Amino acid sequence: MNTSGMLRGYLAKVMDQESFFFHVINCMEKQLVDWGSDPLLLFNWEKKEKNVSGSFIIDGFLYEFSLGKEQLKLLQQRSPYAVDRMIWEELISNGFVLKESSYIDKAFM
Repeated sequence: MNTSGMLRGYLAKVMDQESFFFHVINCMEKQLVDWGSDPLLLFNWEKKEKNVSGSFIIDGFLYEFSLGKEQLKLLQQRSPYAVDRMIWEELISNGFVLKESSYIDKAFM
């Protein structure tokens, strides 16, 4: 998956939190498809809730995450790929094995 650090930095600054989160999830889904997976990504972004939770079904395995919206906001402000990294780390802690890509390299710089 081709990704531009400069464009991502711009998006992190101008997008609202919910839109940026959807963008990150979309990028993650594209990466999984590029790796040959057929992922199903489900998440719950309720405006009234303080947390966002999600489930990824990747190659028949379930990976779940839950992150606080305040934490996501701080991550978005800190680094353009910090939200991605946090979600990937949640998946890894549940047993997901990352493969290599330029996107993953940027997320884990």
